[in-house]
Amino acid sequence: MKFLVYNYAVWYIIIIRAFAHPMNKEEQNMAYVITDACISCGACAAECPVEAISEGDGKYVIDPEKCIDCGNCAGLCPMGAPQPE
Repeated sequence: MKFLVYNYAVWYIIIIRAFAHPMNKEEQNMAYVITDACISCGACAAECPVEAISEGDGKYVIDPEKCIDCGNCAGLCPMGAPQPE
């Protein structure tokens, strides 16, 4: 049951972010960046609902075009590497 509630909450955030506040590409900012504290465990990438996180050179990176500012990555990282920009 928790899984279903969690999924509904994530999709609600996605829909609200996509349609409620339309922005130009110039106005759209990435909400999170992954700092050098990243240990490349992949916990953040596994939980990103829009697959905005991928493995980079030595640490994971967040794609600013895909990030929806849901905060899942920041809540799951054992090192606290994802931080608001």
